[in-house]
Amino acid sequence: MCGIFAVTDNKDAARLAYVGLFTLQHRGQESAGIVTDDHGALLAHIGMGLVSEVFGNGSLEKLTGRNAIGHIRYSTTGSSHIKNAQPLVLNSCLGNVAVAHNGNITNADRIKARLQQDGAIFQSSSDSEVILHLAARHKGRNLEDTLAANLPKLAGAYAFLFMTPGKVIGARDPYGYRPLVLGRLGRSYILASETCAIEVAGGSVVRELEPGEMVVIGGGRIRFRRFAPAARFTRCIFEQVYFARPDSVVAGRSVQTARYETGARLAGELKDVKADLVSGVPDSGTVYALGYAKASGIPYQTAFMRNHYTGRSFIQPDQKLREFTAHLKLAPISDVIKGKTIVLIDDSLVRGTTSRKIVKNLKRAGAKKIIMAIASPAIVSPCYFGIDTPTKGELIANQLSLEKIRRFIGADALHYLSLESLVAACGEGRDRNFCVSCFTGKYMEKL
Repeated sequence: MCGIFAVTDNKDAARLAYVGLFTLQHRGQESAGIVTDDHGALLAHIGMGLVSEVFGNGSLEKLTGRNAIGHIRYSTTGSSHIKNAQPLVLNSCLGNVAVAHNGNITNADRIKARLQQDGAIFQSSSDSEVILHLAARHKGRNLEDTLAANLPKLAGAYAFLFMTPGKVIGARDPYGYRPLVLGRLGRSYILASETCAIEVAGGSVVRELEPGEMVVIGGGRIRFRRFAPAARFTRCIFEQVYFARPDSVVAGRSVQTARYETGARLAGELKDVKADLVSGVPDSGTVYALGYAKASGIPYQTAFMRNHYTGRSFIQPDQKLREFTAHLKLAPISDVIKGKTIVLIDDSLVRGTTSRKIVKNLKRAGAKKIIMAIASPAIVSPCYFGIDTPTKGELIANQLSLEKIRRFIGADALHYLSLESLVAACGEGRDRNFCVSCFTGKYMEKL
């Protein structure tokens, strides 16, 4: 879920990278970093915390140069530690190389063990470092050829940004699991995890990178190169369900539109429900609830006061922090809730512990009944491609029946959206090809 951002040939490269990472902050809260290319010298500033915390006290002014890549981290492989913060920088036979990665390399441990047997010394526990060591051992003419030879060795999901003196390279895995979008700002090019980061930085969106495609930007030129045959486009559907900002465009439509339509389809599956109001678990459940309210005719009301000084609970690095953040950020509004039957909508239900606390707080505030409606199917399998869903034993839908889940969270009724409705709301035609393995347990790629 990490966020990555690059800008080329711009005198304000570091500042634009800051703006891009700030816009992508919802994708990770653990660390942030920017590396710039100043006439062949790679300058880095990396730290733990939010973008606004890491880049203070004149740090951006020291990041001179016209090219920059940046990263904000949400850990799935490797601990939440400064040694795993990115971009990573390596001095190799091809010169200095920096890399920023979003995704999960599923065969990283096997590759790492082989490289260590050959004498490689790893500085981090992140899977991202593997590609740098592979590149350092390849006797290619340049970084582009080296990457084209080594990226096909990686299994799993990835969107990469690489920077070497005078050049920025972006690459997307052959399935397109993780997002990577190309934009333009005057003579400059931008690469980002989401379209919103390009637009907030002042640029315009050109297109998504294709699965198995590499883009090479340098010397005022841009070139596209296929490094692997394109597999079936299987972008992660959780971008629309939870990760992406509502103003980003994914699979040909805005995330806001996809979520609104998803909420309407959820109402279509719950035709006989009688309730006083519809509300969403802020913030990701709100748009679903608005779509549900419009389609059902049940009025929407805000049932919670949202504390915007807390982060996103799902992307906290451990379960205790997730629960604590969820408790801090939501306060029920008693006079809206008291004596009411409420359709409460959330984007997903993973472990069930957060939903249980929310339902308990609503009933303590006087709610008569809570009908819990989930705007995605039941999550029955972990994700191996870069989302921090837990093991099967921790996934409540893998362990309990629908009725037992309902009793566990304390709701009076529980409904999950069908997979067919979710896919239909999120894309059209070719853009309906999503990875939905967490809902089905069927993975397209061998691990």
